[in-house]
Amino acid sequence: MKTNVKVSMMELILFLLLFLFNSNLTNTYSQIIKYEQLPSGLSQKQQLPEENRSKDTCQVEKKYWLSAAEVIGLNIGVWAYHRYVSGEGWSAISWESIKNNFKNGFEWDVDGYLINQFWHPYHGSNYFNTARSNGLEFWESAPYAFGGSLMWEYFMENEPPSYNDIVNTPVTGIILGEISFRVSDLIIDESAVGFERFLREFSSTLIDPMKGFNRLVRGDMWKDGFKKEKKSFNAIVSFGTHNVFFSRKMNNSRTYASLRTDLNYGNQFDVENHKEPFDYFSLHTEINLTPDDNIVGIFASGVIWDNNIKLFGTAKNIVGIYKEIDVHINTVYKLSATSVSGQIINTLPVSSTTTMQNYFGLSAILMGGTNSLYAKEYGKDYNIGPGASGKIGIKFSFKDLGDVYANYKRYWIHTLSGAESDEFVGLFNAGINYKLFEKTSLGLDFLLYERYGEYKNFPNTQDANSAVRFYIRQTI
Repeated sequence: MKTNVKVSMMELILFLLLFLFNSNLTNTYSQIIKYEQLPSGLSQKQQLPEENRSKDTCQVEKKYWLSAAEVIGLNIGVWAYHRYVSGEGWSAISWESIKNNFKNGFEWDVDGYLINQFWHPYHGSNYFNTARSNGLEFWESAPYAFGGSLMWEYFMENEPPSYNDIVNTPVTGIILGEISFRVSDLIIDESAVGFERFLREFSSTLIDPMKGFNRLVRGDMWKDGFKKEKKSFNAIVSFGTHNVFFSRKMNNSRTYASLRTDLNYGNQFDVENHKEPFDYFSLHTEINLTPDDNIVGIFASGVIWDNNIKLFGTAKNIVGIYKEIDVHINTVYKLSATSVSGQIINTLPVSSTTTMQNYFGLSAILMGGTNSLYAKEYGKDYNIGPGASGKIGIKFSFKDLGDVYANYKRYWIHTLSGAESDEFVGLFNAGINYKLFEKTSLGLDFLLYERYGEYKNFPNTQDANSAVRFYIRQTI
């Protein structure tokens, strides 16, 4: 999607805050008001016997053609807004522009970083979720994300199709889509009534708009239903301060207010129940704010396939394949990476009160991006291309005390569009969580952001910042 619409950092932050808030609603709702004169499902009295409300809801009937029609309608609706409301030049399409798109083929576009690396994948997640919310399974829904993106690239713009969009929009969109589909499902409870029911349906729709649209059309938003048995999950909210030392100098620093959430969906080690992709996933989001700067991070990983293996005399080890997305924006670099990762996760009992967990992973980055001053000569401020990454980590968990841990991840991105280069980005963190109460702990992190750029036609670049983060951590 080529567009001149400027997406500010504050808009992204507001979106993240909304996601952070809603991802925890399923455990914080309380029924406030009940109404007698409202549609079924919003009224005070339910028609279903109480003993039946613990049953799972019926599966939505699969609707392949309706899903395709909704993808087409979504594209037409978005295009019509930009053509007739905002008046974007790229939306002035014709049969001639469509013919030229097929004739000329794909190119690299020069859209802004946030548009290409975040909003396009968000659009792809809506393609994917039109199918998911119409009863289709994960793999059945994936072609709709690719089909919707292809339709947009060839038919809905008067500019050539984009290499990076045809990867970022569907591939990253599938990851965001499946996570938002499952998180919204945690919130929905068709046995709820009154104001609680309204809040659940409203919040679920904010997270997964296509599911909300289809529930509205089908009348599911207000029907009497069962209380669906939820997948196991846990959410952790952390807030505190984030102090960055620029160029690792103690006398050059800035303090940020920090808010983070971690959502773990399913049981990572219960591989026998990982029947479908993303039956286990982890999602980490963070926002660090000052009046004139922000640090934003989104890290998501969902299982595609995994299995137990026996190592060091214990079978509590996992080898798996995961789909991942990393988005990190700080004062050293902007980084995004969509990847497929192979990982080994090992857990060992050190003593009766201490457990050690470590992991090692290698990833193929299908499409990554990072900012570059030199790329401005090519019409944008970032480089994009494929690459690879590796990560390693270790954690010691002490019963009734807390955790000590260290993690390192390094990315390599080979530029295909921008200033010809190889970009290397590293993120290291080490820290401790000290348990105050059963679900409350204090945490201290040390972080290192580093970046090295090896350029063909420009001087090489190198930079690094360090940071210390102090926070309170609450498990929900």
